[in-house]
Amino acid sequence: MCQYLLIRHVLDAMHCEKNLCENIIKTIWGIKDTLKVRLDMKEANIRPELHPVEDGRSGLTLLPTASYVMSKSEKTMFIQNIRELKTPSNYVGQLSKRITADGELRGLKSHDYHILMQQIMPLCLRTLLTKEVRVAIIRICRVFTRLCAKSVDRSTMDELLEETTTTMCMLEKMFPPSFFDVMSHMPIHLVQQLQVCGPVHTRWMYPVERYLKTLKGYVLQRAQPEGSMARGYIMDEALGFCTEYMQNCDVTARRVWDDTEEPSMNSELLEGKGRR
Repeated sequence: MCQYLLIRHVLDAMHCEKNLCENIIKTIWGIKDTLKVRLDMKEANIRPELHPVEDGRSGLTLLPTASYVMSKSEKTMFIQNIRELKTPSNYVGQLSKRITADGELRGLKSHDYHILMQQIMPLCLRTLLTKEVRVAIIRICRVFTRLCAKSVDRSTMDELLEETTTTMCMLEKMFPPSFFDVMSHMPIHLVQQLQVCGPVHTRWMYPVERYLKTLKGYVLQRAQPEGSMARGYIMDEALGFCTEYMQNCDVTARRVWDDTEEPSMNSELLEGKGRR
């Protein structure tokens, strides 16, 4: 139980999902498929079909084509699908504006990766890459879809854990060793955390980070950001209290000055000098 409680305080599905999705995109884009990675495979004596080959004529080192790296045409099709995607208002950021001139996704936020991981990426990869790589990526996307569900069926936790373990083995079989960092092994622990702590949406960091953005908007004097946040918080609390208090008051019509309203009103005089 102490181990599970430690996992509860350490892990967060939002950041794990963001880092894993970013890791997948860099891998299929070929950013993580470098000569050093291939030499590590050769040293570990794994994936012999991907070992670098020395060209005796030109003296260059050739890297065999990997199944987990998109070709130029596949990259173009993937980017084109994202650019032409139509989503509801405020559903996700404008992904088309995050595509650079060289055809890369940059500047995405955590929620953008959340939608990209669970809905957009499985849709765009249906006809790209090889079947084994495509199925492995779609399976890990489905795992996070089940992890982030609003309701949890405890009777399916063992099946979810088995599916997550199998999916991680498929990724380890198809992807290079550079893909697996600390975050790549977290989904298994997230399933264990889900069994103890319940649904993820009640404890992930999206509401906290949104409120941090609100506090950041209070900062008007960068020399004293804490004081600006405290002042803005107090102003919001005071305005909220006044708003709730004023709702209990009766609204009365404002009286406008009129000489012909009542005879008794003729004795009243307006103070001050009028303007033309």
